[in-house]
Amino acid sequence: MAFWEGFFLPKDPNNLLTMLWTWQNGDISDNELYNGDFKAALSAIEARAYVMPGQTDLYFPPEDSEFEVAHMPNANLVPVPSIWGHFAGGPGTNPKDVDFIDAKLKELLAS
Repeated sequence: MAFWEGFFLPKDPNNLLTMLWTWQNGDISDNELYNGDFKAALSAIEARAYVMPGQTDLYFPPEDSEFEVAHMPNANLVPVPSIWGHFAGGPGTNPKDVDFIDAKLKELLAS
């Protein structure tokens, strides 16, 4: 209980509501260019990318990212091997996670 209250109570409630709205409504294909064609919208992303969900994230599990990465021409799925679920890679929460993410970012930027 102390963790959740310490983490969420100081935050602006409007920011939290906006994050929820984005999770529920964020669709890169919901516009006049792609007209709901999610695959076409993903295929249009040309940037090299590592999509890095937490391996044990139950909110956004890696399996959810497989579809997206399969349709992004320059993307790789690189799950963060962490036991910390949705908090995997959280700033400074786990040095092993941070080291893994930093190494992958350096690899991507060097390529």
